[in-house]
Amino acid sequence: MTKTVQFHFDPLCPWAWESSKWIREAQVVRDIDIEWRLFSLKLVNEGKEDPLADEHTTGTPALRTLALLKRERGNDAVGALYEAIGNRKHEGGQSMTVETLKDALSDCGFESELVERALGDEMTMKEVRAEHDAAVEQVGCFGVPTICVPSGRGMFGPVLSPAPTGEAAGEMWDHVSWLIDQDGFFELKRERDRAPGA
Repeated sequence: MTKTVQFHFDPLCPWAWESSKWIREAQVVRDIDIEWRLFSLKLVNEGKEDPLADEHTTGTPALRTLALLKRERGNDAVGALYEAIGNRKHEGGQSMTVETLKDALSDCGFESELVERALGDEMTMKEVRAEHDAAVEQVGCFGVPTICVPSGRGMFGPVLSPAPTGEAAGEMWDHVSWLIDQDGFFELKRERDRAPGA
């Protein structure tokens, strides 16, 4: 039976990107579906001004465009755009500009005017915040990647580099999902000695 897994991400985070490459690989070799969920690292440290209201804040146009895409075209469209953004930003080294976002939309066959529509639609701010707040309320989400398994339990991580592929990705999924589901398990951590993807 296919299990739906929630993967919370901010398109700016290189560590979430690396983990997203792993979970896409795991999906190929394990019976899981990925529900892509938005999370704003800017909201974690928000001050008096709402970062989602400032279209010039790095990452805001991408999050709001992803929210509009989810509303109009569903989860698979969000996954496709996130992958295209990551390929340009994290793999290709491009800055996260509106032009990069429009190019990523084009890579997926989506119209570039989705960006302007998303930024002109205040509902997209509410949608991003709703997904962000739901993750905080549900599992105490404070950063990305955060994964929630079908039992409703969730956990920050895994933070990994480089992303495993093939059956190694599946084996990591087996262990990670088992750990997340353990009621008394809270944390494993060690110092990072490399950059994402290295």
